[in-house]
Amino acid sequence: MRKSVTAVVLALGRYAVLPVVAVAAVLLAAWLALLDDHPVLVLAAAPVVLPLATCAVALAIGLLLLPARRHDNPAVDESSAPGLWAIWNAFDRTLPRSRRTLLIDREVNASIAERKRFAGLFRRELTMTFGLPLLILLDERAVRAIVAHEVTHATLQHTSGSANLAEFMAAAENIFDHADPDNTITGRIVYVLLHALLDWLHKEYRVLSRRNELEADRDAAEWVGRDEMARALVLAEALGDRVVETVFKPLEKEVLGAIRAPAPPLQRIITRLATIRAEPIDAAALASKPAEPDEKSTHPPLRARLANLGFADIPSIDVPKTSAADTVLAADTLTQLVARFDDEWSRRVNEHIGIY
Repeated sequence: MRKSVTAVVLALGRYAVLPVVAVAAVLLAAWLALLDDHPVLVLAAAPVVLPLATCAVALAIGLLLLPARRHDNPAVDESSAPGLWAIWNAFDRTLPRSRRTLLIDREVNASIAERKRFAGLFRRELTMTFGLPLLILLDERAVRAIVAHEVTHATLQHTSGSANLAEFMAAAENIFDHADPDNTITGRIVYVLLHALLDWLHKEYRVLSRRNELEADRDAAEWVGRDEMARALVLAEALGDRVVETVFKPLEKEVLGAIRAPAPPLQRIITRLATIRAEPIDAAALASKPAEPDEKSTHPPLRARLANLGFADIPSIDVPKTSAADTVLAADTLTQLVARFDDEWSRRVNEHIGIY
């Protein structure tokens, strides 16, 4: 049953709510048909049937008017990120450039997502998001492997399935904008009916995502080589951990007792880049991490991903000597992005501690 529901949602996306709307419509029609012959029964059922009918209307409206997500992060064109666009273009020639968007954010991560415009019917668009810290930490070789991995997600239609699942959950949750579960009977009834389903679908989403990550790793390795794919995975994990330990955790402590915003994170990463890379990759520390995925994680653990590529142990790799940010981004773009993200961070911290 669960596999069938998941298959329907993956195939139909937001339109998988239509069977729910149809059932509500049938119940309303049957309730109205009983109005003349069984008025007492109709009155008794009214507190249930009428809210369900209202919710069905809200679901239908949410289906058609599902709001598009705004891009809070800056988009970069080919003049701003020529190297990054060149890598993407080399791997992906399936969509015109007008249907692709490249975003840069402040996360130590990369991702790709799909969106279909016009009520989800037409115009498939891909958005790749690459974290500036990751571009600073890694070299172009590793970034190339990660871009290949993200493009493979789109090639294998992972983005379509994930987008459909996310769209369905968004369309279902959209009803709570019309019926507050804390203040309306309609909202409370729908919350009870949908809550368990949505919780389960979120879990299914994470399981699907972990399976897709392994498949994308394997296919990307056919493009860049399994050694390069493994190197990128190990570097992203190891250097990401070091940034957390040497930059983000100390910053959290400094903010707690600060009277003004301390030196921002990207500035610290750039200043300490040589130190972050200086220590050799500790294979033992990486190997000691859990082999089983956290049930709340959308990614498998590193050891599972390396085993998926045919590595029984953490491979020995060379640490980057250059920064991809210097080669795939225009010089003024890098300067502007660092200033923008650090200024935003400092402003939020100053607001938090009461400095305006």
